[in-house]
Amino acid sequence: MEEQAETVVENVEDTQALGEKKEAEKLKVLAAIAGNSPSRLMDRVAWVLNHYPSARDSDIKCQLLYWKTFQSDIYSGGAIPEDKYLELEKLNNITRARAQVQNTLGLFKASPEVRRFRGTLSEEEKQKALEVRPTHPVYCIYADESGKTGKYLLVGSLWVLKSYETLKITKAINQKKQEIGFKGEMHFKEIDKNNVEKYLSLLGTILENSSSISFKGLGVVRAGLYSVDDTLNKLFYHMVINGIKEENQSGRAVLPRNLQFRKDKEEDSKDKLAMMEIELKLRHASTAIFNGNVYIDVIEAEDSSISPLMQISDLFVSSISRILNREKASDHPKDMFADKFLSAFGMVYKDKVFDELSECVSFS
Repeated sequence: MEEQAETVVENVEDTQALGEKKEAEKLKVLAAIAGNSPSRLMDRVAWVLNHYPSARDSDIKCQLLYWKTFQSDIYSGGAIPEDKYLELEKLNNITRARAQVQNTLGLFKASPEVRRFRGTLSEEEKQKALEVRPTHPVYCIYADESGKTGKYLLVGSLWVLKSYETLKITKAINQKKQEIGFKGEMHFKEIDKNNVEKYLSLLGTILENSSSISFKGLGVVRAGLYSVDDTLNKLFYHMVINGIKEENQSGRAVLPRNLQFRKDKEEDSKDKLAMMEIELKLRHASTAIFNGNVYIDVIEAEDSSISPLMQISDLFVSSISRILNREKASDHPKDMFADKFLSAFGMVYKDKVFDELSECVSFS
């Protein structure tokens, strides 16, 4: 009996250790995607699966997109030079990495039909009529908040309308940082007279790589709010809905689309509740407002320390907060940067009214 008990304990410990190892690997992969700095094969395959939903169902599609993204010096589409073929990542390596990401880590899963064909659909899932994951183009939203102590409470966001360009934008920012000797993260609160020129140089790089990005912001007067956290969730929701309508009507990002929403991480418990509420409301809006033409793909909190794109969102929302919450313009480095940021992207603000929020200020 004692031997059996010891065996059970050992099995439990082994299972727990395996689960911890799997979770650590999952977080490592997600961090590489968030930072748009995938270096390992599995990280790169996961990056492709995240930004190209069509690759989740097809290893050939995944391989071609992998080549075009990470081996573009050899393959950019079309015929493959015979002498270069052996330098390209092999299909069986990509397939193995894709299986690890989808089956072992449970990320970016294929559609139920394909998983059934691959034999990875669980018994429980086989009994359910699961929705088919659409392979629409993806746009990524990186959101942050500001003004908890100012007159206006604000949320702001960077939208990458062609999600695969997140890699290009991140690479350009990192290269510029290296050129100008900028170390660490970009944070509005760190701007001062000693580094403002470096921040303006980085702003120039963002502008140079802005063909597929846009910015959205939404604010409300803080006085009289019953709950700041509840109001922030509502602001995030309305900012996304309003932004989708704007981009669809403008023709820049026509529906249908897959949507990925990431918010700067704060506190785990609070973030979890906020993400659940925002996801629930967005899923309802997908049907009620957009006739199912917005597929809610990813809703999560993300650490800005590993995401230059989340840091850009911080620069934006802090800039609009600085402008709305200041009493008058000045030549302070933060004011100068905020004014240049908004003028560089032609940002204007207008009054908005929403059922739950009364009068708001919208930036776009």
